Amino acid sequence: MNFKNLYQVKTKRLSCVLVPVLIFMSTATLNAQTNTLFKIPLRGITSSLPATIWENSLITGNGTMGALVMGQPYKETIILSHAKLYIPLNKPKQLINQASRLTEIQTLLLDGRYKEAAKIPAQQRDIEGFNIGIDPFIPAFDIRIEHPILPIKNYLRTVNYETGEANVNWKDSSGTYKRTIFVSRPDSVIVLSIKGNGKINCSIRFAQRPIEAKQAQFVSQGIANMQINASGQWLTYRSEFKNKYTGGLEGYEGVGKITLKGGKVKVEQGKLVISQADEVLLLIKINPSYNYKTSQIPLLKAELSAKSTNYDELLTRHAQIHGELFNRSKLDLGGADSDKVLSSEALLSNAKKQVSFALIEKVYDAGRYNIISAMGTNPPNLQGIWSGTWTAPWSAGFTHDGNIQTAIASVLSSNMPELMSAYYNYHERNLATYRDNARLLFGTRGIHVPASTSNTGMDTDFGETWCLSLWTGGAGWTANSFYDYYLYTGDQKFLTEHAYPFMKESAQFYEDFLKPGKDGKLVFNPSYSPENNPSNGTSQATINATMDVMIARQLLRNCIAAAVILKIDEGEIEIWKKMLLKLPEYKVAPDGTLREWLWPDLEENHKHRHSSQLYALFDEKDPLITNYPRLVKAVNRTIDEKMKFRIEEDGGEMSFGLVQLGLAAAHIGEGEKANQIVKWLSGKYWSTGMGSYHNVGNLFNTDISGGLPAVIIQMLAYSEQGLVSLIPALPKEWSKGTIEGLLLRGHILVKSLSWNGKHVEVVLKSAVAQNVDLKFPRSIESISVEKIKKMKYPVHPERYMISLPADEEVKVVVDLE
Repeated sequence: MNFKNLYQVKTKRLSCVLVPVLIFMSTATLNAQTNTLFKIPLRGITSSLPATIWENSLITGNGTMGALVMGQPYKETIILSHAKLYIPLNKPKQLINQASRLTEIQTLLLDGRYKEAAKIPAQQRDIEGFNIGIDPFIPAFDIRIEHPILPIKNYLRTVNYETGEANVNWKDSSGTYKRTIFVSRPDSVIVLSIKGNGKINCSIRFAQRPIEAKQAQFVSQGIANMQINASGQWLTYRSEFKNKYTGGLEGYEGVGKITLKGGKVKVEQGKLVISQADEVLLLIKINPSYNYKTSQIPLLKAELSAKSTNYDELLTRHAQIHGELFNRSKLDLGGADSDKVLSSEALLSNAKKQVSFALIEKVYDAGRYNIISAMGTNPPNLQGIWSGTWTAPWSAGFTHDGNIQTAIASVLSSNMPELMSAYYNYHERNLATYRDNARLLFGTRGIHVPASTSNTGMDTDFGETWCLSLWTGGAGWTANSFYDYYLYTGDQKFLTEHAYPFMKESAQFYEDFLKPGKDGKLVFNPSYSPENNPSNGTSQATINATMDVMIARQLLRNCIAAAVILKIDEGEIEIWKKMLLKLPEYKVAPDGTLREWLWPDLEENHKHRHSSQLYALFDEKDPLITNYPRLVKAVNRTIDEKMKFRIEEDGGEMSFGLVQLGLAAAHIGEGEKANQIVKWLSGKYWSTGMGSYHNVGNLFNTDISGGLPAVIIQMLAYSEQGLVSLIPALPKEWSKGTIEGLLLRGHILVKSLSWNGKHVEVVLKSAVAQNVDLKFPRSIESISVEKIKKMKYPVHPERYMISLPADEEVKVVVDLE
């Protein structure tokens, strides 16, 4: 691609307005006509336009600090963030005593007075004066960079996914320049470099993120004061919060250190003004403050002074960690080389007519890159680790009724298990609060994970319509992610010390909460199917939501399996087995779909963004569905109805609902439907900076960054302990391809999986010696496995059992009928 004359820049007396004139040429031509500063990354993105809104920024981060790069060559804005910056708005207080009115809620629900029952938590909230929400996530501050404005001859911005660098490249009459930023994992520092073959003249300053008129009250209520300073080679930023509570965040501080090769730096009007430099390096560190009276700026300056000032050295250390994580997995569907070098704008524009393989490969990479960059201190919040606005949607908290689970859905399967420590640590930090939630909301032992949290695990959402405090599935769903880590990694120490204790407390909640109904079956009362209401009612408060039953069934099974592995809790095992026998059965609705509520007279409502009744097919296959054709058929009908709704909405809002549909479709072998969903997710929900969106074309949100790769992976490889199912939902369009670096349950690595028509090759490496059932979607015509035993199942012509040795690569070559 050549972007010669891409922008005609107006004169200096005008603001830096860039007018695009796109001319697409080959990569070789671009490099020949500019220089190596314009190098297109092999795995990454190119963008032909600067961002005009922050949502289209380029993304980089190290899991603790993040940066959004707008990409204006001459008047640049880079927005910085820190994972812990949740501004305290309300004084913490004890959770409301919903449990004191639980019997009242349950009686009303049993009487069919759903709306009245839903009002009670809100009433109790008002009685106890508990009108607080979660603390909102906010950006830290901006870096503002200004260069002399000259006519631009070439422009390109890129992100290199293998190194984590976000780049802005341009050529003007004074030379060719490259501005690069990454956030180092090993050095825990933001690194900004400006290089070129001409002299660098610019100013750099820190600035408060702009405050819109509608945000002024919010900011004034939360920010006590803000101080920005420039002195010598230093930039500093201090922000103090108005509300300071014991043990809570009181503000934050940031420091930047400038190092030059050649040239001079001076301070003018709060800026560092640089003249005639050959190279500029700015190192930045942001720290949250829990004692604002004692400034951390001297400490931060000392830390930055101890860092290397060699950009290549800093990058090499970071890229060894970040790049090794990213490069563990790769998808190749045979995308055309000419498509692979297209800008993100061109790829997304072309997707309006046809989604290319190159775009699907790109979003697979982009999603994994975004999640790697967002996970470290915490799991990804609704915006990952980034924000360009003071008032992020839903406060950019952690939403546990589907969002966060979608964001982390591919972390294990795309072979990045160590990143999951951010998720587990977050929940374990909040265990004491989760116990209080269970006791005060439901009068039970065990733990309750709310639908939404931020810097604490307290449930704060008590609305009449969105009666989220009646949802009981959060802990069980979270517990499954704990257990899955053991299944993928085989880490028995983790199972013993982390997973099983969390699972057991989640199960204790159900032991106390669930009571038998008139038919002897356990009743989920209250219950909630996020965030839907039956079509014949207006209340979201219900009884026996299918999702709640599915979560409890999955949890109890997992607890039994884990206790058997650990050879403990025989008494608990018997309790859990009896509970399993008493759970409600799944049912088919009169319209042939899978019922969303297993309670009489509650009717289906398919025109909704969630697909909660398919929960048992999100992460794995529930045999109580997949072993019964009538239920599989009902699931398929549900997917059809949800897809009809999505077609009517042109994709619609809440993209992670499409991920739910895609996972369910893949897990019942519906490759064509899964493919359609992958196309929707790939073509409609990405910014030009390849950040993902919540809605079609808007609302920055990281859910599908993790969820879309998960759907693709489950189409190509599904696993259970002792079972490896290959290409189970392969669509016809994907006639050939390769995927590398998948982690399977049973601690098996798929080094590579390739297919071409009926020919399939896979290289497996197991961490332990084990027998595995290898399953394909059609009968096996021939199979070749070197050096290991294999056994055919006569009644299952699509399956072979193979004996995998420990820590050895095994290649299996198969031709299907």
